[in-house]
Amino acid sequence: MKTLAQFDGVEFLRRCNRIRKDVQAFLQETNIMSIRKNVPTLTGKETKEEIRAKNKEQALKNVNDMLDVMLDQYPERTLDLFRLFIELEDGEKEPTGMELVLTGMNLFTDERIVDFLASLIRLGQMNISG
Repeated sequence: MKTLAQFDGVEFLRRCNRIRKDVQAFLQETNIMSIRKNVPTLTGKETKEEIRAKNKEQALKNVNDMLDVMLDQYPERTLDLFRLFIELEDGEKEPTGMELVLTGMNLFTDERIVDFLASLIRLGQMNISG
């Protein structure tokens, strides 16, 4: 199995573009980014520490809710995204879920890949319309 980090130049760029497009479609289909915007209910009487604690609790809830969407509501679609980061060799069987997760963890701890993908995200968020 070859991962994104092992793709040749043109193959790497084309795959990154496919990933970009598929992630964008996935985010629209699942509306997952709206979960990230959920904020805790505050009364206005909280101390700074209480606000910090409520924000931390809400952030954890948001992450868990996003994972529920990805892993329970849209597991097939999420798996399709994972598959974009690998290429099976001829005759190679489909990796198990654990193999995919471990490969993903190895890939997403590669600082070069993370930096490149973060750069693509920042580029996609730029307003270049003038």
